[in-house]
Parts: sequence; structure tokens; C-alpha cells
Amino acid sequence: MTDHTAPQVGFIGLGVMGAPMAANIARSGRRVLVHDVDADVTTRVAAEIGAEPAVDLADLAECPVVVLMLPTSAIVRAALLDDDGQPRAPFATGTVFVDMSSSDPTETVETGAQLGAVGLRMVDAPVSGARERAVAGTLSIMLGADDEDAADLAVPVIEAMSSAIFRTGTLGTGHAMKALNNFVAAAAFTAAAEALVAGSRFGLDPRVMVDVLNSSTGQSFVTQHVMGPHIVDGAYASGFALPLFTKDVRIAERLQRAMGHASPVCDAVAATMGDALDALGAVDHTRAHEFWSSR
Repeated sequence: MTDHTAPQVGFIGLGVMGAPMAANIARSGRRVLVHDVDADVTTRVAAEIGAEPAVDLADLAECPVVVLMLPTSAIVRAALLDDDGQPRAPFATGTVFVDMSSSDPTETVETGAQLGAVGLRMVDAPVSGARERAVAGTLSIMLGADDEDAADLAVPVIEAMSSAIFRTGTLGTGHAMKALNNFVAAAAFTAAAEALVAGSRFGLDPRVMVDVLNSSTGQSFVTQHVMGPHIVDGAYASGFALPLFTKDVRIAERLQRAMGHASPVCDAVAATMGDALDALGAVDHTRAHEFWSSR
């Protein structure tokens, strides 16, 4: 049952991750207004999850908390502000925007400053756990905030989608942590895929290889949840697109360069993922294994 005494929540971005995340907020009893750039998606998802469609962005103007789950930080900024830095909708002063996208941390800090200049607030709260955990409401959240009052408003909403919230520091640190986490995951993925290709060519059974890795020191989230079902069994349906994964690694690469130190592993992973992206385009990231196998 919807709790009409709880502050209503706006949600922007109803893709693979956004739709189930919004569903969990609605399931928690809050009144949820959902918006997507595609009006048909807005109407369909709203009906499916028991939310209200906000076909026009201005329909979210009275929501004290607005969650965003969009592809890039540039799109987040463009969704909220025009080229002159003015809000695209008449949001009330003090509105808290919760950017749960995989955004560039430096751009997050810039957007936060622009929002602050017009009386609006932002926290960054990117997620980890893929679609399976988005559906289950057990995502891990990395929360960065400069404004504790804003964080206090955001946390109860975030809790409806997560099993763990990690406070990472000031605004932008959540996105920095997410990028670095995904770089580590990508390093594990590229290494495991490379090992699978080499072992298969030598005559090893890929399924046996995955079993050995999962019982040995090579074990990781990738070997446990990706290599078997999505590569060995050929599902290629992890729900995480190659362009988005590659984007996150490149964010981590830029972050490390900005910190002024060498990042040879990150550079190599970014280049390897980039080669697959150039060849394959917008496919599930696990398809990269096919490309690497063919070379």
C-alpha cells in the first residue's frame, strides 16, 4: 500500500537497471513518479510497477528527491540543466538529485556546483550488482555527498534498492569508487577470458577450467557468475552492455591519469575492451570473448 505521508520520489531513466530499481522504491510503499526520454517507456513501466507516469520532466518538479539512472554524466547534466546552467523544470529549492548512474566523478562535481548555484542539491550513489540484484533490491551503493541533510533525505530512498550503502566521502567519490570497482571487474573479466581462450586452444575443456578457477586462487565474481553461464554456456546475456563497461574503465583510466600516476594495467584493460567495442558495438559485454577468441 502506498504511504501518502512519505515524500514522493521522482525517477529518471527506465532502462535495464532503472526500471527494476524504480519498482523497488514503489514496492517500499512510496509514491513514485517515473520519467524516461521515451514517453512510451514511461507509460509502460509506470503501469508495470505501480508508479505514476511523468511524461513531462516538469511533472517531477514537486518531488523532494529525484533519482537518476542514466548512461553518462553528460546525459545527467543535460537532463537537469540547459546550456546556460538553468534547470529544465521548476524544481523546488533544496530538491535532492541522487545520481545513481556510472558517471565521471569530475563531471559530477561540476554538475553539483551548477545545481548548487540555483539552489538545488546532488549526491552521487552509483550501484554495483548488475540487473539480478537490481531486481532483488540488493544492490551495493557507494554514496558521496557534501551536504549531510541531502544525504539524509536520499538514504531512505536508496535503502529500498540496496543491501549495503558505503559512505565514500564528498560528492564525486561514489562515482570514483564505482569506476575503480568496474576497472577491477574488467581486469578480472579480460584476464579470465584470455585464459579461457588460451586453455581451449591447448585442449582444456572450458567448463573444467571454470570449475578449477572457482575452486582456486583465480576465483572472482567474474568466474562465478559470468564465465560459466554467459560464455561457456553461451547465454551472452549478463545485462551489462560492452559500451557501458568500457566507458567505466575509461573513466577509471582518466581518473588515474588525473591523479598523476602511471596505470599500466588500467591502460591495457581499456585498450583491450576498446578493441572489442570497436569491432562489436553495442552488445552484451560477454560477447567480447567471441571477438578475442577470433583473433
